[in-house]
Amino acid sequence: MGSREILRQPLFRAGLALKLALVVLVVPEVQHEWFLPFVRFPLLNPSADPWTDFIRAGGDALAFPYGVVMVLAHLPTVAIGLVVDQLADVDYLAGVGFRASLLLADIWALLLLGRLAGGHQRALVIFYWLSPFSFYVTYWHGQTDVVPVVFLLGSLLYLKDARPRAAGIAAGLAIVAKLSMVLAGPFLLLYLWVNKRTRDLAIPFAAAAAWTMLVAQGPWLASPGFREMVFGSREIGKVYQLSLELAPGLALYLTPLVYLLLLYVVWRFRRQNFELLLAVLGVVFFAVVLMTPASVGWYLWVLPFLALYQARVGGNSVFLTSVFALLLISHHLLYSQGAKVPFLGLDYTWQGAEFAAHVSGHARSLWLTLITAFGVVLAVGMYRRGVTDNDFHRLGRRPLTVGIAGDSGAGKSTLALAIAGLFGERAVTHVTGDDYHLWERHEPMWRALTHLDPRANDLRRFTQDALGMIEGRSVVARRYDHATGRFTQPEVMPANDVVIVSGLHTLYPPELRARLDLRVFVGAEDALRRHWKIARDVAERGHARDAVEASLARRAPDGKRYIEPQARHADLVFTLLPIDPAMLDGEGKIGEDRVKLRVRLREGLYYEQLSRVLIGVCGLSVDVEGIDHDATVAFVVDGEVAEEDIALAARMLVPRLDELLDRAPEWRGRMAGIMQLVTLVEIDQALRERTWR
Repeated sequence: MGSREILRQPLFRAGLALKLALVVLVVPEVQHEWFLPFVRFPLLNPSADPWTDFIRAGGDALAFPYGVVMVLAHLPTVAIGLVVDQLADVDYLAGVGFRASLLLADIWALLLLGRLAGGHQRALVIFYWLSPFSFYVTYWHGQTDVVPVVFLLGSLLYLKDARPRAAGIAAGLAIVAKLSMVLAGPFLLLYLWVNKRTRDLAIPFAAAAAWTMLVAQGPWLASPGFREMVFGSREIGKVYQLSLELAPGLALYLTPLVYLLLLYVVWRFRRQNFELLLAVLGVVFFAVVLMTPASVGWYLWVLPFLALYQARVGGNSVFLTSVFALLLISHHLLYSQGAKVPFLGLDYTWQGAEFAAHVSGHARSLWLTLITAFGVVLAVGMYRRGVTDNDFHRLGRRPLTVGIAGDSGAGKSTLALAIAGLFGERAVTHVTGDDYHLWERHEPMWRALTHLDPRANDLRRFTQDALGMIEGRSVVARRYDHATGRFTQPEVMPANDVVIVSGLHTLYPPELRARLDLRVFVGAEDALRRHWKIARDVAERGHARDAVEASLARRAPDGKRYIEPQARHADLVFTLLPIDPAMLDGEGKIGEDRVKLRVRLREGLYYEQLSRVLIGVCGLSVDVEGIDHDATVAFVVDGEVAEEDIALAARMLVPRLDELLDRAPEWRGRMAGIMQLVTLVEIDQALRERTWR
């Protein structure tokens, strides 16, 4: 459902009609006494420093504790109303113009929220647009917090679209509009930094935000009136009011402490997706609001994230939010400024003052305790459902691990590189079994043992290093240089989001294969593998053809004994077959266009959907060879396919693919692309199983 569909909803139109009526009829006291006089001042008294001149003219220094962006947001509609006031000789429509700017911001916030959510639009109309918080805070009490909220939502949307500079500008404008929005800044930066696929966006985002704040706010820092009204605002001091006295004159400020603890918790997340970021921001704003004597406008910071929470969870969250809203609004109706309805001669500026005078301080404190209790329950629910139950939060506890086994020359490295290209080099560490050979190529022990024999490899260290990577630890390992047959100096292999373990014996150690998320075996028909092995070792590694053929003959028994049995432990088995075996007798290397692929899925419950996409989207031939009683499926894929078709097929088969892969994944065509696609589907299944566990 797009923006037009949201605007066409009957519930939206009903809410719009009511809000328009409030804009025209209701005059909030805080706007009449504080906000509007300041915004009108530069229109009636042009000034290079309206903050200082306003105070000198007798204005209240508490009138407008906001930056220049907030002034500019209201100035056009107030100017229109002021012109009409002067022409009609009235003093009313400038206030309508001020409130009209809030209504426009409110509509904009709803549309942005709908785009951020990617669904639940009807629920968002109910829980955001028709929220009692929205009506009371913006249209009755008259607070302006919806303006910085709009810029924050815009920043989030630009982040979602991987537009860091635009996101930084919007975030900077939000902070300039209201300094409190700086609370969101570190969490937006952490979201970009902890995800390696977005880490390169962090600096452009931060630079754009800093530049925006400097340009928009910098010129006014020299203004004594600006410093007094904005930086000297009594709202800033509220974050220090909840404290624990440690000694005379020495206190522990609890609100900043909780904020910093939340920042640390989020920094510890290995990965975040966008839903997790939204949930974190909701929890952070809720924590700050509940731990301070917050202005009623501050609750509007929480509203978009609370609406998303209700839309996704429903049930008890709706009930708890309703009770919370009832308690909070009824409290502020008694103890906060209200509004007038001039056309009806009604004055509710302090509508509950007489009743509030009879409520004891003890009773009011209990009331606030009850409000806080419901708020804490909502915040905990948002954290539990939005953070700890988030799939990416669970997956971020340890890397995604893919193990690839197979005989020499079967295509293990090709598949490993194809998978690494999807996740991006920043996010992948590759542990290769060749690096754990016990001897260099020219040492005499190779005449007694082949590489395929487990005794010729340090499988204990191979397993320990791979498990260390799985547990998030960096390891130190040497590399085997195939060109020289010698080992390089040891180097650090850092822990990463994705760990690919490939080698002759990847599925041989039981302890290692038990810890892998996905186990893959790559094989090739014997004659094809022989053909490729000779072509690779002679042309690419400079070996003599006679030596390669002799090595193949000597290694064949070990391949049958130690390598091929690993296929029974695999979740996914790829076997490459020549389209025409007669081609292998010719000169030159047989390319991918001359082979077909047999796929065996251990749990092939989704193979029908996969085969439909392979046929319908990729234009391939799929021949199902058999389905076993245990749901194992084997089928053969043949044909040509382009990278673009593989990418389209992956988006159809794997939900939230863009959050899983690199921003610019390297898709392959032909058989390598098909292997990428099937492996991705298997990875998605493996991650779902890990989440369920």
